[in-house]
Amino acid sequence: MSLSEQQVKEFKSKGFIVLKNFFDAPSINRVSSIVNELGDKTPAENQEAKYYETSPVTGQDVLVRIEHVLGDYNSELTNLLITPDVNACLTQLFDEPAVLFKEKINYKMPGCRPDKLHQDQAAGWNTYGDFFISMAIVVDANRKDNGALSFMNSGNYKRALMTDEWQPMTENDPPYEPEDEYVLLEADPGDVVFFDAYVPHGSPANNSDRSRRNIFLTFNRQSDGDMRDQYYEDKWKSYAPNTSEAARTDASFRV
Repeated sequence: MSLSEQQVKEFKSKGFIVLKNFFDAPSINRVSSIVNELGDKTPAENQEAKYYETSPVTGQDVLVRIEHVLGDYNSELTNLLITPDVNACLTQLFDEPAVLFKEKINYKMPGCRPDKLHQDQAAGWNTYGDFFISMAIVVDANRKDNGALSFMNSGNYKRALMTDEWQPMTENDPPYEPEDEYVLLEADPGDVVFFDAYVPHGSPANNSDRSRRNIFLTFNRQSDGDMRDQYYEDKWKSYAPNTSEAARTDASFRV
């Protein structure tokens, strides 16, 4: 698979592109099953990193994300997600091959808080590089009521930090202002969104009775090197994984 010239142009203009039905139904159904299994799994050392928060809506302690999910310990998921088609698209968007930088599953269970409007690059990524591309993989149907992603659609943003590091761009939930510059992306299982680390985006709270599980794989240029191990070593020192018994109550800006 390859992207059209128009798709590459759109990505460079707007900072993101949506590809419908990128993963076929059997593949995404198997991914969904593995995501469920990982939610129930007790991680071994240096494997999956789980993060729990207390829902501001229900007061329950819920799993909000699992990071560091790819590798030999989850080879089936790795092979399902990082395919030749993914690598081909990334090579076109980077103008060179890509290397995995980080990855996470966002579970966004009913009652989960909103993710404030932000740029991913603001989460300390300048330490590692100046340009990253993420691929959001839709596992559950994304709708307005369960926290669908919202992106700036106008291309009217700087390819640089527009706020201080570790700060969101606004405290407001979608719809963001000005409304005509943002789009809420309702998407279906198997759809993907490629987006750069500077395009502003966020999502509302999940006010439904359905989960909104998305997987985010983030890549850097091959010429910048393999920084994944260093990234996670640093992250776990400052923001360690936790358990449901030690669920966080703050809404710290993390991506």
